[in-house]
Amino acid sequence: MRAMVLAAGLGQRARPLTLLRAKPVLPVLNRPLLHWTLEHLARHGVDDVVVNLHHLPDTVSEVLGDGRRFGVRLRYSREDKILGTAGGPRAVRDLFGSEPLLLVNGDMFFEFDLGRLVQRHRASGACATLALLPNPDPRRYSPVVTDASGRVLSLAGRPRRARGTRSLFTGVHVLDPALLERLPAGPSDSVRDLYIPLVAEGERLQGVRLRGAWYDLGSPSLYRDAQLRLVPGQGRDRVLLHPDAQVSPSARLRRAVVGQGARVGTDALVQRSILWDGATVENGAQVDRAIVVSGARVRADERAREVVVLPERALKSDGLAGGLVEHRDGMAWVALS
Repeated sequence: MRAMVLAAGLGQRARPLTLLRAKPVLPVLNRPLLHWTLEHLARHGVDDVVVNLHHLPDTVSEVLGDGRRFGVRLRYSREDKILGTAGGPRAVRDLFGSEPLLLVNGDMFFEFDLGRLVQRHRASGACATLALLPNPDPRRYSPVVTDASGRVLSLAGRPRRARGTRSLFTGVHVLDPALLERLPAGPSDSVRDLYIPLVAEGERLQGVRLRGAWYDLGSPSLYRDAQLRLVPGQGRDRVLLHPDAQVSPSARLRRAVVGQGARVGTDALVQRSILWDGATVENGAQVDRAIVVSGARVRADERAREVVVLPERALKSDGLAGGLVEHRDGMAWVALS
């Protein structure tokens, strides 16, 4: 089966993390996010994947290669201009043939049954099928409304408001690739420009509620909290420690992810936090509900709470300013959002 992973976005909500790497390859449990995605696709029968690129494209291709290590053939579509969630697939429609195409947003972590999604798509006769979950926050996520059979009646209140079961669209969907030919070349959105018009025309668009982990990594705080929930094991203070991390015996780690080559000094405290590969927490420092990125350092006896700590040079001309950023001896402390 063929799939396309959408990885071209700018990652604006996830700044300043995405000043350093494209959001789809931010480290999640000490691995680039797309490593998890590609392995999950391969387990469910996907063997041919296209990944589109725009923002910091080399940070993606360098950690994915040709895909063989994940059990897939991997091809890249570089976009000089971001084409959107439908325009990106439309630009490479010729790669997809006529069999159903699986589309996956590249900036989320998920573990649900893709095989069931594809089976339901084939059985329903729908032109496209959306993977849905119960909507945890209708204020954050616009609802998809379906009837008792799963037929989609409205998306974000369009083409008209409807009554039925209200769900969250996960960003995973299966469609007939010929649908992409409805779209003109250039930027377009899968919901606004493809699915809402199809529903308005009376075409069958199916929704399937699935079970399994799904985490939106859109902002730094969501990115942090998702990983802390995903840390394997039991108990409130479980820690994921890379075998190549260097942690003092007197350091205290509580509910944290510590990456390759990260260093935690004597009497330091790291709790409810993420340390990227190569991050440093010096002696006596305290890190709480924070993210310390590669090359960043929390100095001895400093307290980093609810911030992203990164090398000052990473900000460059990004425009982050005012009360959001505090500069400390070559490091930038950016308030977590």
